[in-house]
Amino acid sequence: MKKIYLLISGLLLTASAANAQLSTHRVYLPFEKNTMPSRISGLTATDRAPGDIIVEDDFSDFGNWITYTEGGTVPEWELVMTTPINLVDYVDVFTSPTNANGFAAFDAVQYLIDGDVPPIDALLEYDAVINCTGTTAVTLEFFMAYRAFNTDKVFVEVTNNDWASFTAIELFPSMPTNAPTEQELIIKDISAVAAGENNVKVRFRFQELGADDLFGAGYGAMIDDFVMQEAWNYDQEITASYHRSGLGISQVNGLEYHFIPEAQLTPITFIGETQNLGALAATGAKLNVSVTGAGSYSGTSVPETLPIGAADSMTCTTTFTPDALGTYDVTFWFDGTNTEEETSNDTMELSFDVTEFIYGRDNGFATSSIGNVSGNENNPLLIGNTMDIFADDEIGAVDIAVSTDPSNIGKLIFAQIMILQLDGTFLYINQTDDHTITASENGGFITLYFEDEPIEVLEGQTILVLAGHYGGDNEARFRLAQGVDEQTVLGYTSGASDPFFLADPSAVMTRVHTKIYSIGIGINESVTNNFSIGQNVPNPFGENAIINYELKEAGNVSIEFVDVTGKLVKSINNGTQAAGNYSVQIDANDFAEGVYFYTFTVGTEKVTKRMVVSK
Repeated sequence: MKKIYLLISGLLLTASAANAQLSTHRVYLPFEKNTMPSRISGLTATDRAPGDIIVEDDFSDFGNWITYTEGGTVPEWELVMTTPINLVDYVDVFTSPTNANGFAAFDAVQYLIDGDVPPIDALLEYDAVINCTGTTAVTLEFFMAYRAFNTDKVFVEVTNNDWASFTAIELFPSMPTNAPTEQELIIKDISAVAAGENNVKVRFRFQELGADDLFGAGYGAMIDDFVMQEAWNYDQEITASYHRSGLGISQVNGLEYHFIPEAQLTPITFIGETQNLGALAATGAKLNVSVTGAGSYSGTSVPETLPIGAADSMTCTTTFTPDALGTYDVTFWFDGTNTEEETSNDTMELSFDVTEFIYGRDNGFATSSIGNVSGNENNPLLIGNTMDIFADDEIGAVDIAVSTDPSNIGKLIFAQIMILQLDGTFLYINQTDDHTITASENGGFITLYFEDEPIEVLEGQTILVLAGHYGGDNEARFRLAQGVDEQTVLGYTSGASDPFFLADPSAVMTRVHTKIYSIGIGINESVTNNFSIGQNVPNPFGENAIINYELKEAGNVSIEFVDVTGKLVKSINNGTQAAGNYSVQIDANDFAEGVYFYTFTVGTEKVTKRMVVSK
């Protein structure tokens, strides 16, 4: 029986909607190795002139470091020779270049496992005053591993007056909860507090003050290879890259789509962010973008002068509209009038796909999962992404990715579509039938269909594509991908009339199928004079189905089955049959899971209907 959950016609998206943190129900996920290569960020060249290094330490002498806490907290950093076992299991083995000499580690997993989470404000300080007299620009470099949980944070802090005041720089501020560990060389410009000073000190902080036994503690962090040095004269670092569509429709800066159906192609704007890490102003600083693969493009931003230490975002002056199916590979890099003296931190890459009918915001790389939000444990949940519509279209199905948790098997899930109204409310449109997760589909995408009729969407509308479950113990968990903008991942808790939005959200892996009902393959369900056919029963089906048909007079009968691309999958020729009632049995083993169309041809007349195979 189909359940309608939150059938509400006026759901207001307001600023009062509460931020929600990810609820884990004690579910801290074992380490999943990142399939993306580690990003090397910062100065990596080894041929710098003598004297440019101000201080460096590879943790081979633990006496150079002190550990302490603030605010009466107890947990501290450790100085270790090997990766602590908890961090091996839940973060990763540390891969700094000199880890064999020793390094610093903070193991927060131990408190999660014990279920007794204390407040954490732990500090690791380089136990020496650093003299930066005579420098005009200073950079701090270190190798770090980190994996985010709920509310833990990590910082590097710098002072020039014995901590009477200091500059705190948050590290990994946009990393989603449970995302794969990042291990990378990090460089930060500390010129404002360190350049020309003779009393500089540096420390690292791991902080989690919520002390919630369900949501606190975190996973952990590791640090090695500490270097303070004079900056290059010319060095721009790329800090972010974006490909945005629909600027100003639902979001001022538009949204990023990694799977774009042909019907929804629209101009893409390329944006990059950069910081000048050099000792001199970067004149002629500009973003460059190159697209290769299924199509090609090159563009640049307007050149600007970037002062020492300044950061800015830059946008290419021309847009790009893809015009062919396939994968598009995009490279972003920054340069300027003067030749970059360090190029390893100049470039970022991404890709997106133009498809026949799949539309999605996730980048295809699952990083974590969500089962519920705090305060709503064991209750029904809806959560998903907003998406803009660039051309009139139809939505016939939604793909929902679920995690590999064995507890998913046997759980009910469904998909729901809502449309943003002119008054700022979201209007419920339709919901799929409930689907029971099977063992064979657990961990992957599950396609759920709107069986009654497709959902019509119009150019300029914004939709909310939601995955839902009905709560209970160990709720079904939906996969999350890359980090995205706040207030573009929305959801509803049990009984709520206003949506919540996730702080520092990740894209929910939900994708819509467009045009699967009318993709130009000659669908014709008009009344014929000489025969009639029924809908396959059941529909959807996972084993066998029967199609009944009636001939009013004798005729030659043939049946063709095609997929949503129009490719012929199966054909049946029954030859000439006399007037009467007949049936044909269809075996699901002849088809992959998905949507198909079958066409009966009797003499010169044809009728086409849709069927769904769901295994």
